[in-house]
Parts: sequence; C-alpha cells; structure tokens
Amino acid sequence: MRLPTIVILSIVAGISVSAPAPASAPAPFDGAWMSCETYRGAEICTYKLLAQRGNRVCGLQRYFATSAYYEQRFVGTVTGHVAQIEKMCGDPGSETDTYCAGRAPRDAAKIGWGTSSERLFQCRGRLFSTSRDAPVSCKGVTSGMGMPRVRSLGEQGPQQEDRAWLASCTAGRE
Repeated sequence: MRLPTIVILSIVAGISVSAPAPASAPAPFDGAWMSCETYRGAEICTYKLLAQRGNRVCGLQRYFATSAYYEQRFVGTVTGHVAQIEKMCGDPGSETDTYCAGRAPRDAAKIGWGTSSERLFQCRGRLFSTSRDAPVSCKGVTSGMGMPRVRSLGEQGPQQEDRAWLASCTAGRE
C-alpha cells in the first residue's frame, strides 16, 4: 500500500523518486597545465594553475624568459570556452608591469592590479593563450601545441602563500 501512495504522490507533486539530482557541470578551467623543456642543461617549466567557480577564474602562472622566472596572479571571467583575464599582478615582464600588493620591492613604481588583454582557451585537452584581439580557434592545432593538462605540478608548483591566495580569490576575496 505504501508504494502506490508514493507513486501517486510523486505524480501529483511532479517529484521523481528514482532520478538522482543532476551533477554540476565540470569547470573547464579548473586544473593545472604545464610544459617543460631543457635550457642549458636544466629543466625549465612553465605552468598555469587555475581555479574556476561559476564564471570566475583565478590563476597563478610562471614562465621563463630572459634567463629568469616570472610569476603572476590573475583574475578573469569565463564565457563559454574562453577565459578573459581582466586583472593581473606579479613580477613585471611581458605579462604585467604591476607588482602584487605585499610582494613589491620598496622602490616599485606600480603596485596592485594591472589590466590584461590575455584570453585562455582549450583545444584537445591543452591550454592556449591569446590576446583579446586574436581569434579563438582550434583550427590547425596539433597535438604538440599548447600547454598540456597535468595532474600535479609537483615540485615546480607555487609556494604555499600563492596557493592560499588562489583559494581566497576563488572564494571572492582577492
């Protein structure tokens, strides 16, 4: 008697008893991407560590240029399959000219957030970066291009202070 009552109530109330709640869609920009190469006998790795909650994406990146590493923090908005980086700070270089607050030398000219025209997108499991004006397309992308997704950055990853900032930023407090 109980089963027919549940079925009738389910039909009347429009409730599905057997169907589980739908799983939330995975955040496509949540994860780590890294590529490494050998430079003068040493392994040099570039990475991006991203955390996405809803349409907000926060990230840490490190790249190697002019014989030095450059590290930055950034915040952006995801629309479809593209993440538009809106603000960035870190080691001044080709990506930004603004130091992050609390990490600048005493004589720094710019401290805080700077703007960015960088966009991120994915093709075939790899992460790509382009400027705001360049088209976003996977046409012509081959398996060796872009930065591959990795499970872990290992010893190459960011320091604890940067990981704490990433968690805070994802929660809406950058």
